[in-house]
Amino acid sequence: MAGLTEGIGAAARAGALVLGLVALGTVRLPPSAPAAPAPQAVPAVGTVDQRQTALRDGPTGRDLLSANGNMPSDMEPPSVRPEEPPSLGGGSKGDRWALRSGGWYISVDGAVVPIPSLTEQTAARPRSGLALTLSPFDNIIWYHANAEGFDWRLVAALIFEESRFNPTARSSKGAYGLMQVRPIAAEAVGADRFEAPDDNIRTGVRYLRQLDEMFQQVRGLDRLKFVLAAYNIGPGHVRDAQMLARRFGYDPYRWDDAVAVMLPLLEEPAIYETLPLGFGRGSTTVAYVSRVLDRFQHYRRTAPARSEADRSASGRAAARG
Repeated sequence: MAGLTEGIGAAARAGALVLGLVALGTVRLPPSAPAAPAPQAVPAVGTVDQRQTALRDGPTGRDLLSANGNMPSDMEPPSVRPEEPPSLGGGSKGDRWALRSGGWYISVDGAVVPIPSLTEQTAARPRSGLALTLSPFDNIIWYHANAEGFDWRLVAALIFEESRFNPTARSSKGAYGLMQVRPIAAEAVGADRFEAPDDNIRTGVRYLRQLDEMFQQVRGLDRLKFVLAAYNIGPGHVRDAQMLARRFGYDPYRWDDAVAVMLPLLEEPAIYETLPLGFGRGSTTVAYVSRVLDRFQHYRRTAPARSEADRSASGRAAARG
């Protein structure tokens, strides 16, 4: 009995060594004597045969097979015999590694058994080299946004908010196309046509640039918020909100906690009746600015900034309109 226990312990230590080598990367075992012929067909060369089998009750050592795939006769379960996989083309005949642990029988034939390391198995997959497409109009958007000095993803975010990239969208107030250009805005930038996607984006982006020049006294991100608000509600209503900010002691060149607080007051009769342009949906505009900027940040994380090398291709796409 002591001899049997010692044999089981030795087998367990040998199995632990094999598992340790497997965890380190590549395992190569010396050839062994051929095993008995397999009673059943086995998988194609180079595969790992895994099947769950019944285990006998007993010490851990009973789960370990010898190097040639056989279990000692006094430990082999009845009617359960290891199979002999066919030889791999590149290895020496008879090279094999076999293990049964936790109810799984695993055998690999061949001189070298490559085992992926933990780092390889958990490494992040490389990012795709394909550029994310936001819309069918990305090239045209980039071309005109770049021409006016805007990040194309900002313009794309605005277009999504305005029309959901629908080139034939039309509002009840006469706004049309991807950027919902109104005739008064087209006239302001000298555009006599703005129906086609290329013309619409060109006109809308030029109008954005004009609004940006109107609010040059506003600095930083606040300026962009003023421009977006003016694009939505009109620059006159934004001026009215600045007037209210001065009246109530707020900074007229600050968006948060200032003009953004004043704009909803354009919906109050006691307030808008005293203003040059009267009523305006100021609360809607404040929400509009937040949505466009949130989407812009999302596009910045998910879409490429694009480089000057794209300009020629984008220009050709814009020319085709």
